[in-house]
Amino acid sequence: MSDNRPWFVTGAAGFLGSHVIDECLRRGRNIVAIDNLSWGKAEHLAAAQQAAQPGAMQLVVADIRDAEGTAKLFARYRPQAVIHLAALHYIPAAIADPPLAVGINVQGTESVLSAAAAAGVERLYFASTGDVYAPQEGALREDSPIAPFNIYGLTKLMGEQLVALAARNRPELCAVVGRLFNLYGPRETNPHLLPEILKQIRQRPDAPLQLGSLWPRRDMVPVMEAARAVVELVERATPGVTTVNVATGQARTMQQVVDLLGELRGRPLVVETDPGRIRAVERPHLQADVAKLRSILGWTPSADLKQGLAALLKAEPL
Repeated sequence: MSDNRPWFVTGAAGFLGSHVIDECLRRGRNIVAIDNLSWGKAEHLAAAQQAAQPGAMQLVVADIRDAEGTAKLFARYRPQAVIHLAALHYIPAAIADPPLAVGINVQGTESVLSAAAAAGVERLYFASTGDVYAPQEGALREDSPIAPFNIYGLTKLMGEQLVALAARNRPELCAVVGRLFNLYGPRETNPHLLPEILKQIRQRPDAPLQLGSLWPRRDMVPVMEAARAVVELVERATPGVTTVNVATGQARTMQQVVDLLGELRGRPLVVETDPGRIRAVERPHLQADVAKLRSILGWTPSADLKQGLAALLKAEPL
């Protein structure tokens, strides 16, 4: 793929987006980073921009819900590939404001797809989620039953359907629907459980942690390795839609996360249950089958949670 046309990354200043930018620049891509900076942070891109070759990356502050503006942006640059990550990711925020979730995750996605079609974009990655699956024990395959039970998962499923429609209309499109599981690492922009734990430790290092449920099991994925997987999936994409889990294939309880953090810190962490932090509806188990990902890439993100947490603490010390 020696084409010098730029790659677009939406949601570029967010958690995964900023690491995808790093990975793209390492591979010599020219990047147009798109973000409205509602949740993303421009400083997440500053180091990458300084290290990149002049002109290799530029940040465009724009909102993908603006269909006309998005179309003009695509027409101007005519990108070769689009990595579409922009979304309302934080589930409590989506539940609290369903119209906002639909506006960003569905309307925004259609805006991107329409602009991409008009500009002749050849490759597309759409960031979906393991939350599209029906709850079940054990590892979820890409053909496991689909039944999202919250507005976030539903909007992502609708996004997948929009991608499928786009591919039917353009058989030459090489599209990837990557179902992401629970990412962790530096530069988190949403108040998920792990960043909340680290925040509480920094603010009150000797006080018990005030947390909700610790029994759910999650497939915890290092964000930098997820970013590498995303970029490689785009590079290897073939005509049509490839749907694939992006995960480690193992699940850990949040209690195990707390225990490992205590071990790395050098003293155990004490937890007190805060009823106000317990979600009314909680998925008990979320774990991916990663056989398809391994068959495509030849590798999968590391499931060594202790090593991943150690890397996080090195990047963002307590």
